[in-house]
Amino acid sequence: MTEEQGTCPKCATPVGKSDRFCESCGGALFEVPLPTVSRVAVPRTGLPLEGPCADCGNDDFSDGYCTGCGHRRVEPDRDEARLGVMVLATDRGLHHARNEDAAAAGMVTGVPGRCDSLAIAVCDGVSTSVEPQMASVAASKAGVEGMLASLAAAGTSHTAVLAGLAEATKAAAEAGSGMDPANAPSCTYTAAAIVANTEGRVEITVGSVGDSRAYWLPDLPRLPQQLTVDDSVAQELMTAGAAADSEFVLRGAHTITRWLGADSDAKPWSDSGLTTITAVGPGSLLLCSDGLWNYLPDAADIARFCAGNDPTAAARALVEHALQAGGNDNITVAVVPIGGTI
Repeated sequence: MTEEQGTCPKCATPVGKSDRFCESCGGALFEVPLPTVSRVAVPRTGLPLEGPCADCGNDDFSDGYCTGCGHRRVEPDRDEARLGVMVLATDRGLHHARNEDAAAAGMVTGVPGRCDSLAIAVCDGVSTSVEPQMASVAASKAGVEGMLASLAAAGTSHTAVLAGLAEATKAAAEAGSGMDPANAPSCTYTAAAIVANTEGRVEITVGSVGDSRAYWLPDLPRLPQQLTVDDSVAQELMTAGAAADSEFVLRGAHTITRWLGADSDAKPWSDSGLTTITAVGPGSLLLCSDGLWNYLPDAADIARFCAGNDPTAAARALVEHALQAGGNDNITVAVVPIGGTI
């Protein structure tokens, strides 16, 4: 039986159906499709601004400025975004004048032998620095871009997180270009890369600098766990043997020892700041700023909001809980449900 014939698109030489290259001109007989990359980020700019002036109550604005008191109209308190199964939610909180958090996520499809690969980053601006939201936005977006580039090239979750850390570090430092390094924008950074092969094996790597966190929340009966270790004075004291409820630990709870920015180390992350797990069974990966874990520090407490819930509903419930518990800080949450495959 003769193999079905075709012709080379470059030189028109007859070729067999199973031929990969033309024997005459050497040209490829098919093109491998490039991976497709998509991305989202919050808070988004340019959202419609609604409601009266928060300072004087006036309803009239011109070019974004109140015609009564002259103050600039503030961005909406809440922003959400969804990409595939991933949900991002961020809220200004009740006591901050602006949202200094940021989050970004991306997805790579079309890598041979893999299901969709995911990348997520959450950043929390260091309030003692100048314009910290600039560092948060720059680092979260650049970190995800670095991870996506690695994942599109079939990199592992570990190499992707390292690539993201390098890009986020550079972006946060450049966000303060021209500023005094001692006061330039700075932020925390927690990120994850998720790689699932076509056989259902899901590998998750997280990396962090500062005290934003990542949690793995598997379905029962498996136990939820915190995947990151805070870079904070409190954590150093507890590692040295101090009790978690001691005065010194509580006082140093939010004094971070590592961060991203112009005044950070060239390599601000520690080798122990990266963790890789293989997800066994379904569950959710959750990343958050301390605006959430201030009120829900334990993985088991957070897991109750995610179990059996749609990721959007879970993210909203977690943000609302933080607001009702005090809302003293900006709140950012990323929820990623994970099953046998993504």
